[in-house]
Amino acid sequence: MNSKHLFNLFFVLFLFIFVNSYSQEPQSKKKIATTPYTVDAGSQADADAMLEAHLRDRFSILSDKWIADIIATQKVAQLNDTTRPDVMYRITYDIPTQFLADTAKILWELNIPQFESHIYQLTPQDTTFIATWPNVVGRITDKTYAGNFQAFRIRNWPSWKDPDPSKADLPATPPGPGNPLGLFVVHYDENSLRYFHGTNKPGVLKKKLRYESHGCVRNDNDNIQLMKEFVLKRIVKSKDLTGWVKSKKSMTYDFDEIDKFPVKIIYKTFDINQDELGHYIELYKDIYNYSKKNPDAKWNDVSLITLTTKENVIAEYNKEYALSIPKEKLEEIVDYLLMNGKEYERYYFEDLKQQFLTNTNQ
Repeated sequence: MNSKHLFNLFFVLFLFIFVNSYSQEPQSKKKIATTPYTVDAGSQADADAMLEAHLRDRFSILSDKWIADIIATQKVAQLNDTTRPDVMYRITYDIPTQFLADTAKILWELNIPQFESHIYQLTPQDTTFIATWPNVVGRITDKTYAGNFQAFRIRNWPSWKDPDPSKADLPATPPGPGNPLGLFVVHYDENSLRYFHGTNKPGVLKKKLRYESHGCVRNDNDNIQLMKEFVLKRIVKSKDLTGWVKSKKSMTYDFDEIDKFPVKIIYKTFDINQDELGHYIELYKDIYNYSKKNPDAKWNDVSLITLTTKENVIAEYNKEYALSIPKEKLEEIVDYLLMNGKEYERYYFEDLKQQFLTNTNQ
């Protein structure tokens, strides 16, 4: 086995480990190696803008939160350089070194009933949460399927053919802003012809319940543009595709093995997680009614389908986020949430703990 094959084998094993072990931990909790980046500018605002432009060029999919956190690391020194009277400050920022890498690997995960995808950077040291994006998923008659996939193809400025058999005689919609696929497509599932793409109806992404596609995953156009730039600049290394960034030509490229990155599609009707306010639980609508009708195992990896039951919620809480709530009280809290919890609303465990433990002591 040659060195290239060995590298690919070890990288696949690495991806498998991290795809199955990451968490959506706030970035502030993690210790990440950084590299200083220094800017000379006439004002701090100018320096911040120059830093952001640099970051967007290097790692376009970074969230606004990441940008703000990096800006907050600034160390400011005043300058008195008579040869450059317009330059008043030298500002140094600490940029996570992994965001400056020439080549990057990501995991793009979608939770179908959450209508959101979460993007992570995969490195040999860690799995880092990068951003969360809103999505539109398949309607109940054209479901988006759960599974572990790999992105294997991209299309620039695509045309679109309506998959409805009754419209087979209609011509394809040509590329452009009016195209239902938007301006860029990332293919991940050859069997069901599902993929990530943009949209010509951005208003749909503002709805609370977003399951009305033909099975593909729609993205905000600005976000899919960011992903396009990231894929072309940082992911695809088998060929130079940077000329696609501003191109309006219809082009398709099938990834070499080294370019592929994991896509994980899950169907989970609750989430126990944490944000800057603390640990929380959020409930989601069982949009495909899998609690009443089993999912089709031909198309879905059923191990990636988790429904909201008392047993499932308590098991995940105890495994990931045990917060010293007595067993009886935890069961009472979960029973209350299953009966009264509103979907797509966060319930913080600290608040629930105070509410139920206080009631006990009265």
